[in-house]
Amino acid sequence: MEVHPLLGRLDKLLADEGECVGRGPEAPPHQGISPGLRDGSAHVLRCLKVWFELPTDVFHAATANIDSFLAKMKAQPKHLSCIAVAAFHLACTQYKQEFGCSVPEPGTLVYISQSRCSASDLVRMEGILANKLSNQCGLPVTCLSFIRAMWEISRAATTQLTMPHALPNLPQHLLHQLEILVCDSSTMRIRPCELALALLAVEFQRISGCEKSAVSAALMGFITELQKYCAIQPQDFLRTHTLVLSILERYNGDSGVPHRQRLVWKLSNRTLKHLRPTDKLRATLPRISEESSDRNCGVRLRSSSECSLESLSDSDSGKASNGLTNINTSEEESDIEMEEPRTWAKIVASN
Repeated sequence: MEVHPLLGRLDKLLADEGECVGRGPEAPPHQGISPGLRDGSAHVLRCLKVWFELPTDVFHAATANIDSFLAKMKAQPKHLSCIAVAAFHLACTQYKQEFGCSVPEPGTLVYISQSRCSASDLVRMEGILANKLSNQCGLPVTCLSFIRAMWEISRAATTQLTMPHALPNLPQHLLHQLEILVCDSSTMRIRPCELALALLAVEFQRISGCEKSAVSAALMGFITELQKYCAIQPQDFLRTHTLVLSILERYNGDSGVPHRQRLVWKLSNRTLKHLRPTDKLRATLPRISEESSDRNCGVRLRSSSECSLESLSDSDSGKASNGLTNINTSEEESDIEMEEPRTWAKIVASN
């Protein structure tokens, strides 16, 4: 595989990078939408991509559509959910025109995303997005476009240098990490090529490890040459590299912590009246002794001076007295354990 055709592809991407209005050092801030709301919408788009089993290109195109639209137009937070699903549907249409894919129905997309809009609202908002982003032809240039081009250039270079371990196809975990970076609004002021190259440097450092070998020197040499080719300043690249490491470290740390949010059941008053209270149910039952008290006593010896009738009467009276004692004891225990039943309304009020 030759490197020069791949460099020509990278040149085209660098020329089209200026059209990314919503991402880069000169990107204007979003008016009316906070970074937290924007990041939440981006994560919703990731969930929709997984749900409909769509490629990662659709996600990156959808986030680029949102960022470009919010950079041009002032939006209210209550309209952000409709804008997000409309941008996602528009990205599906853009990807279908070039590569072909299944586009979800607007009604299904609204139902799955749980956005507070109707299918007609989604279609109308998609028309507004397409009108404002009319200068885009097909899929926009994103960080995904750059990392694919840079990976192929490095892969072709390793093949020409006959390195012992050639680079494989673009790994899936690298695409996943790039989605995490795009979802973070702190990376919006960074050029797409710079963000992609910083993530590629992190991956090459992971492949090289702590050893200083020829492979490590060659991979990091690719990063240096690509940095010069894309006209990225060293101090800017170092700052971006540090930011990428911190975002990935925070994400990996959060994924290792179990979800500790307390579940809350929301029930209506009619349901509360018909539910059986469970707060007084005993978790463990009392232990029942398998041996009776009579077995602990020695075996009674029969003698000729004793009458069988008297022994029977004595034993019957003893059993009757023991039975009354057990009944009284059980009644006392039941009186102690029995409490007034509580309704669900009282339980909720006490909690």
